[in-house]
Amino acid sequence: MTKSESTLSITLKSLLGGWVALVFGTSTLVYFFSPIPHRSFHQNPVINGLRNIWEIADDMGPVVKLSIIAVFAVLYILSRSIIKKSRLSFYTGSIIIAVIAVLLVLALLPADLSRGYGIRLTGARFDLSMLPIYLSGAVLGGVVFSYIYFKLSRASLLN
Repeated sequence: MTKSESTLSITLKSLLGGWVALVFGTSTLVYFFSPIPHRSFHQNPVINGLRNIWEIADDMGPVVKLSIIAVFAVLYILSRSIIKKSRLSFYTGSIIIAVIAVLLVLALLPADLSRGYGIRLTGARFDLSMLPIYLSGAVLGGVVFSYIYFKLSRASLLN
């Protein structure tokens, strides 16, 4: 395996992990901290919570999910030479990129395509009760992206 293939593989796996963390992390935060009412699926609170988190993530439209990861990936590619200076700058840069990606999707994605997110969820693009939740989910996604990237990079160096 060549170095570029290895880097590409690591980047794609990291993007996937960051995306999953962002989507389901945001869904978890919405479940616990948003003023939006949730359904009761089961008497067991753990099962009910997990089902609600899944439903929130599932209700988020596919265009929203794909837009977030696409914007994140493009911003990462454009800035990777800047943020790869140190581990701290990589984590910080990845978090900033994730936050920018979420803000751009909130700001620019048409309402018709924003099912279960932003304007279609609350009626406002930057609802002040939801914005901290979205941004916290973005931070989580950036951290997970960086963590996976460093774990896989280190593992590939050991092989």
